[in-house]
Amino acid sequence: MSKHKESNRMLDLLHSMGGYIDENGMLQLKHGFCVGEKVPPCGKIFRDFAADMEKIYGETGLSILGNPEGRMLHQFRMYIDRHNIAYIRRNFKKEGMTDEEALKEYVRAPLEWGGQNGAKMLREPARLHNKYPSGLSYRKYQKGHENKKRLTPDFHSEFIIDRDGSFVSQWNVLEEDDHGRVISDINYYRQKYLKQGKEAWEEAQRQIMDTESFNYASKNDKVHERLDIQPPKLFDTELRKQIAKEWKSPCKHAKALGDIKNRYCYGSDKGDGYSVSNS
Repeated sequence: MSKHKESNRMLDLLHSMGGYIDENGMLQLKHGFCVGEKVPPCGKIFRDFAADMEKIYGETGLSILGNPEGRMLHQFRMYIDRHNIAYIRRNFKKEGMTDEEALKEYVRAPLEWGGQNGAKMLREPARLHNKYPSGLSYRKYQKGHENKKRLTPDFHSEFIIDRDGSFVSQWNVLEEDDHGRVISDINYYRQKYLKQGKEAWEEAQRQIMDTESFNYASKNDKVHERLDIQPPKLFDTELRKQIAKEWKSPCKHAKALGDIKNRYCYGSDKGDGYSVSNS
């Protein structure tokens, strides 16, 4: 099979879901996300999606694509994210539990119950998920409130967790209209949350900017850089691009990064189904 035909497999899948890019640069799935609700975050189908993308674009990245193909392939990841956090909340979150507690239950649950059978989650630094407003310092804004990141053992499905054990996700903010389309107009969200006060709008922006992001790569390497880290600059939704103008990520070499990397590297992680490696 030629690379051209292989590359069409993912696009064919998106077209079968009714995928198109709307007026605000957001991928819409007219026929819905056609992956069964019972597929877990570490499901083989997601590994297959990722393997196809790595095989085709692992050496070049998505920058060789234009619109709409580049946007569609990049933004498809956010629908996998929505599926994953809904899966954890629907199947493992009981009354009174935090999202993180539900995630731990998923890790412990046997395969036949839709869990990971005790396979430990990976821990990665959450630099790109601890953004802060331009004009403020990282330490003054974020210190003591750092988010942490956990990934399924295959590195693909990602969860961002705040200090209270809640998932940080753009899907805590994004809504659908009466026709099932995700509302992509920033003005809708700005007006809604500003009515509740400036702090509410700031928190909504944080959810959108610090959201989880499914990885097409299978480890933290150059392929991860090409497929998962670089594409947002080109192919993110206009909603995220507009908000991003007012937010920054900590510099890779900033002293504050020690807070992010070490904040959760403590003994209480041992035995709870989470990785204890210092990756």
